[in-house]
Amino acid sequence: MKLNPLVFAHAMRVIAATAFMAVALSALGAHAQVADAPVVDIEDIREAIKTQLPAPPVGFVWQLYKNAVFLQAVNWNDAQRLSSTDGVPSTVYAASPERFSEQRPFEMGLTVQIINGSQKIRRIEAKDMGLLYLQPFVDAHTKENVLMLERSENADSERTVFRYRDALAGSNPVIVHKFILASNEADTVHVFTFQSPEDTWKENWKAYGKPFLGKVVVLPNVPAN
Repeated sequence: MKLNPLVFAHAMRVIAATAFMAVALSALGAHAQVADAPVVDIEDIREAIKTQLPAPPVGFVWQLYKNAVFLQAVNWNDAQRLSSTDGVPSTVYAASPERFSEQRPFEMGLTVQIINGSQKIRRIEAKDMGLLYLQPFVDAHTKENVLMLERSENADSERTVFRYRDALAGSNPVIVHKFILASNEADTVHVFTFQSPEDTWKENWKAYGKPFLGKVVVLPNVPAN
């Protein structure tokens, strides 16, 4: 796509204001969230962002899903769907080297779920919405199967890391790692998830999970819907 020079120039100013040019010059920070900036034509902004991303590591491509940027292994199968969380619309992007569907979930892969508008729709702040999303996963797992649970927050946002072991009857045990970013100001909850069979967790986490979750950026001025 050839961008209008004026739109492109404005997009570059937006990117600079959000510290995205720093991304092009150095490695992305783990779980980074960028600052506010003016909004212009969204599709042009998305296209401009794609042109400014640094070269991905060998074997990976950059994905820009809604307003989330992350690394994904090349040639993975992917899919998108609409969903709902406690009555609030959400969108889900999933990718895996396996062929998968809603009826046949993958064992190893990633998902990006964006819950958008909980405050507007149900008067539930995003930070509370993030907890509502997470609580069933916490309740469903014993203390022995909870491998990591960390939270940090400020006045506007909250970040949660939750890793657990799933051992459903008739299925291979899997390790699931979730990074949840809730922003009251943006009225969004982003859930970044990587999972792998337990017996190959270490190598898959190193090869795919860390690159995915270590390079996540959320662009708050690009709509999440």
